[in-house]
Amino acid sequence: MALITAGALVVGLLVVILASGVLNPKPTAVGNLLLPLQPTPVSLVDPANPRSLGNPSAPVKMDVWSDFQCPACDDFALNVEPQLVSQYVATGKVYLTYHDFAFIDSGAANGESHQAAAAARCVGDKFWPFHDYLFENQSTTGENSGKFSTAFLASVADAVGADRTAYDACMANGAAAMVAEVNAETAQGQAAGVHQTPTVALDGKLQQGGSLPMTTLGPAIDALIPAGWTPAPSAPAASASPAASASPATSAAP
Repeated sequence: MALITAGALVVGLLVVILASGVLNPKPTAVGNLLLPLQPTPVSLVDPANPRSLGNPSAPVKMDVWSDFQCPACDDFALNVEPQLVSQYVATGKVYLTYHDFAFIDSGAANGESHQAAAAARCVGDKFWPFHDYLFENQSTTGENSGKFSTAFLASVADAVGADRTAYDACMANGAAAMVAEVNAETAQGQAAGVHQTPTVALDGKLQQGGSLPMTTLGPAIDALIPAGWTPAPSAPAASASPAASASPATSAAP
């Protein structure tokens, strides 16, 4: 009886361990990078706007205001966005656009929030793979701790297959042009009433609460979809450049 009980305990422990690995998979590391567990499908990137996903004619427009250093944005990007993309963007219901709201580095042009946002712009049509890598590799030692260094951002650019010549030229001299765009977009967010990250807007209306769960976002999106709406026939997919694959607290602006 004792042997049977001990055997049952061992089997039970193995089942728990295996189930934990399946339900809570860990990202794989290659060099100094963790590969995104749930990479954004590049087939959904809007060729006209590499920071947008889905059909521009979707009935619901979603805007996400975010800072790459923000822990709550990390939670949203890794745990909520993949569900949004699969359930609403890929099905033609939502057109999602990312916006910079860089403030965690206190507005420093050479700060990590601004340089990460600038680098994400400098990779062009590789924005979403770059976005996935940055959030998968966000610092675990705190904000402004040196994680998003110039060398690290360049290594991510290589990982997603960005044109390094174009990227380096874009990032030269502190990426001044891109930093100016980041600041302009952050100011737009402030003017629109954004005061924390992440902030989601649905059809232009800000949804308060930071990293909102799908149990909140799903019903809010569903309420905006017209009755009887059906997706339009799919157009031929635009060619998308392949990207490297392999893959909660709310941060509030001052």
